[in-house]
Formats: sequence, C-alpha cells, structure tokens
Amino acid sequence: MSVNPGVSDASLQPVQRAPQVVSVGWALRRTALWFAMMFAMVVVGMWLFYASIDPDEATAGPVTSGETTQTTR
Repeated sequence: MSVNPGVSDASLQPVQRAPQVVSVGWALRRTALWFAMMFAMVVVGMWLFYASIDPDEATAGPVTSGETTQTTR
C-alpha cells in the first residue's frame, strides 16, 4: 500500500535502462586527454631531472691520470 494514493507501486520501481554504447568521438577525446596528461607528466619529469643536474659537476669531466697534479714530493 503506498502512502500517496495517486502514485502506484509500479512507478516507484527504478527504471532499468540498456547500457549505452560508447561513441567513437568519446573514445577519441578520452585518448587525446590521456596523451595530453602523459605528455605533461613526461615534460615535467624531464624538466625536474634537468633542473636537478648541478652545472659545475656537469661540466667537470672525469679526472684522467695526465691531469692530476702531484703536490706531494
């Protein structure tokens, strides 16, 4: 028995809808958004890596035996 006499019990049941098929446009927009996010993450990661390199250490090469100075005699 319903509280409101004008509303039947059948109308209170949730309506079952068929699942919607994903359109090609939706899939392309979602793919473009994914690529844009991945591109942004790679660029920011590369910038952070570049910013973390110390310029003094980057220009200094490995010390070879000919370049060493002998201060002890």
